[in-house]
Amino acid sequence: MAHPLISVKNLDLYFGAFHALKDVSVDFDAGELVGLVGDNGAGKTTLIRVLCGIHKPTKGEVWFDGARVKEFHPKLAIDNGIETIQQSVGLCDNLSIARNFYLGREPVKKILGIPFLDFAKMRGESRKVIREFGLRDNVSADDEVERLSGGERQSVKIGRAVEFMNRVVIMDEPTNHLSVREREHVNELAVQLKEQGLLVIYITHDIFQVHKLADRIVIMENGEKVADAKTTDMTAEELEEVIRQGGRKVEKRGAA
Repeated sequence: MAHPLISVKNLDLYFGAFHALKDVSVDFDAGELVGLVGDNGAGKTTLIRVLCGIHKPTKGEVWFDGARVKEFHPKLAIDNGIETIQQSVGLCDNLSIARNFYLGREPVKKILGIPFLDFAKMRGESRKVIREFGLRDNVSADDEVERLSGGERQSVKIGRAVEFMNRVVIMDEPTNHLSVREREHVNELAVQLKEQGLLVIYITHDIFQVHKLADRIVIMENGEKVADAKTTDMTAEELEEVIRQGGRKVEKRGAA
């Protein structure tokens, strides 16, 4: 049988005496969109920071593509193809779209043995984002990111994740402070990523929004996983009631 792309097993994380994650076990498969839902302080962002290599768990295991993760470091997570898209960070306003597209991965070419940034390649590849991910026709790859709307900034980040062949895209509250139209655009891109075979983990407090998009909903409460259900098995109202009740544990993931 195929293994999950990411498997978390009996994960505990302490910050001093504070028990941030409590015996969390959850699997994530390639080609699915999973909503990770919970109130502030529920543990959803902390769990994601473990997957991104920011936090090392106190106890438990994390497996990626069938291999146990033994070292936790953001660079290793990036090398494994895990990209995190957040609303407020990830782009430099004073740099062009092309420079932001390749931020940290700048291509170089050598002239007389001296390395120079390959601006032609950066412009050419980043134009794909403008064409394929819905930026305005009058936007150029040389334009600074500060010219872009919130939705267009998310488009650049999502396009970058696709271009660099990432396998996992974590969208952390990606539609905060966006207009209705921009929210719809970002959500359409999330579904598009899933349809291309990527694992999309969509973090939000809005269970009604993500229920329309997701294959599965995982609910966190006080550092625990309290629900794991396919959206075909439980309505958004039923899952919201789980949160209201303070975390009545529900496990309805179903067959893989």
